[in-house]
Amino acid sequence: MTDTESRPARRTGRPPLTDRATLLAAAREIGFSDLTVGAVTTRVGVKYSTFYRHFPSLEALVAALVDDVVTDAVFPDVEGRWQEQLLAFAAATFDLMAEHPGLAPAMVRLPDEPDAIMTAFRRLSDQLLAVGFTAEDAVLAAGTAAQMGMQPWLCSNGRGAGDLRRREQVLESAQAFDPQVRGVFRDRIDDPPRSWTLRRVELVIAGLETRLPA
Repeated sequence: MTDTESRPARRTGRPPLTDRATLLAAAREIGFSDLTVGAVTTRVGVKYSTFYRHFPSLEALVAALVDDVVTDAVFPDVEGRWQEQLLAFAAATFDLMAEHPGLAPAMVRLPDEPDAIMTAFRRLSDQLLAVGFTAEDAVLAAGTAAQMGMQPWLCSNGRGAGDLRRREQVLESAQAFDPQVRGVFRDRIDDPPRSWTLRRVELVIAGLETRLPA
């Protein structure tokens, strides 16, 4: 048998037009807020039928994209005081949502949390248990920090995060708000409201400190 005869026959036909990774990369470039099947197929240059060979639905693509961007996120494992750990978790969550507009509502619609979020949550709750919090308080604290990091982006629109909309509403309102209250809205709510969000977490920390056994 000659070398030519022993080689497997070369496959013929058209090469695949795209693959799952290419569609996912296109979705990441488009972003959650503008993500549609049509936007992805147009960017990649394929038909809808090609898209559905790799993803059964838009929801399946969104779930894959959530996993993709969250896996890349860095949730710092802060050593030292539990207060700093809680703030770092909330800040990392906020920064992730700010980097990917539309991620927060996309995550809320998913049946399960991404593994990276679950890992960060477990690490933080373990640290809270280690310093003496009850399991209930550890869960409440870690969950509240995550929710506060997401909250501004769950009530946002083209005018910005919800806190910014409330700031405008109060400052433009004809209601007789106390000048000090107006001053807080004017001077303390940043854009995006990262510092303001962490101030909320600090308020939670102050309450937690009263519940920690001496």
